[in-house]
Amino acid sequence: MFFEDNKIYNAYEGWDNSKPIVDCIAPDGDFNKVTGALASVGLGDVPSWLRPFKALSNGQQFRAGMARLIVDAPDEVVVDEFTSVVDRQIAKIGAMAFAKGWRRNKGKRVVLLSPHYDIIEWLQPDWVYNTDTGQLKKKAKLPSDQKSNWTFSRQRELIGNFLNRIII
Repeated sequence: MFFEDNKIYNAYEGWDNSKPIVDCIAPDGDFNKVTGALASVGLGDVPSWLRPFKALSNGQQFRAGMARLIVDAPDEVVVDEFTSVVDRQIAKIGAMAFAKGWRRNKGKRVVLLSPHYDIIEWLQPDWVYNTDTGQLKKKAKLPSDQKSNWTFSRQRELIGNFLNRIII
């Protein structure tokens, strides 16, 4: 495994269903950081913040879990079944929002495991490992005047500690 602690993150565990999600994400943490993370993943409405986790829709639960991960910001983490339980439109938007929020956590690395390819262009991961083909590809570097590029450059052997911040 890539990470020392082999921490697998589960966005659906560890919620106190007797409290609103805004109080569960970082009970002793900075309220502004929590609400900022919720807004950054597309869960910016106060009524949702005041509901317990079990009362949220699948999409809202996914986004709350991603907000909690952004706030917790472990140095290295693996997220299994990333976007698998939400509809594909929510998955794409959620992937984009999570990527933007996660990149603010400088020096932190996440591996996102997903059977879905439709989120790649929205997520803009640094690396993509395709288990069907056995290929590991790095995102191509762009000139600063180009806004986006969804292509990936050369294949690389899966060895060493070369991973950046977001991998899928």
